[in-house]
Amino acid sequence: MTANIHGSCIKCGKSGGVLFCNGCQQTLCFKHVNEHRDELEKQLEDLINQENQFENDLTKKDDSHYLFNDIDKWKKETIEQIKQIAKQAKQDLRELINQSNEKLLKRCEEVKENVRLLKESEDLSEIQLNKLSNELNNLKKEINSFQLIKSSNSIFLKIEKQETNDISQIKSSSNEIVLPCIEESHSKRVGEIDRYGHFIIIEHNGLTTDKEQDMVGWTLNRSIDSYKDIIYRFPNDFTLKSKSLVKILSREASQGRYSYEKNNILVAQSISTWGTGVKTIINRLIDANGDERDVLTQTF
Repeated sequence: MTANIHGSCIKCGKSGGVLFCNGCQQTLCFKHVNEHRDELEKQLEDLINQENQFENDLTKKDDSHYLFNDIDKWKKETIEQIKQIAKQAKQDLRELINQSNEKLLKRCEEVKENVRLLKESEDLSEIQLNKLSNELNNLKKEINSFQLIKSSNSIFLKIEKQETNDISQIKSSSNEIVLPCIEESHSKRVGEIDRYGHFIIIEHNGLTTDKEQDMVGWTLNRSIDSYKDIIYRFPNDFTLKSKSLVKILSREASQGRYSYEKNNILVAQSISTWGTGVKTIINRLIDANGDERDVLTQTF
């Protein structure tokens, strides 16, 4: 500080015996100069304490960092998600086993009837015995012909039934595909259909045009056996881009195993499930003019 005969103390207004502080650029009397120095020393002490605390924080090896809480939260949410996926997979497996057993029982009855007829017949031969034996062996193979599908880069679990050689072959024509289980190789717009009624995939393959398709007024109609049709109307603001696809989830699927999927997803809130069939399911894609743009028939 330097003496200053001009001005007055910024604190008390005295004009006699004042000093000018080059640091804060203020004029102070002797009394308030001491107070000002005490304030500066207090600030210095606080700064030293802050530095010491910062150094202590750096050397601490505990889990107090806020990201540890975020990690624990993520862990809890992920475990819950895995539980839900596992629960849904078990439910799917039960449904698949029940459906498979019903079909196998019907085929078993056919084998049983053929065995009865062969027993009553006088034309018993090794060829007939081998044929019935092969049919029974094929049935045995299908009892546990399930596989667990897991993904290494995402939380995913799915149960599928492995197809055996005696399953019906896929039949196709120019405007429809008839098959025992849906494949992704459909040439038009209706793509993969989940066998458990969780979702239906619509694809714009871009073969006829590379323009995006405005889906205003379009509907997806699903006829299951002899039951009433399930009708889904696309949102008015939805446009399907060329060479892209959209997965339409049922309400239950969006709240369960597929809740983590966000990209290329629509949710049919009014449809609890797309349903499963016993004999035949026909899926039709209808445009705004009421014209059928694609059809996919499933037979069981």
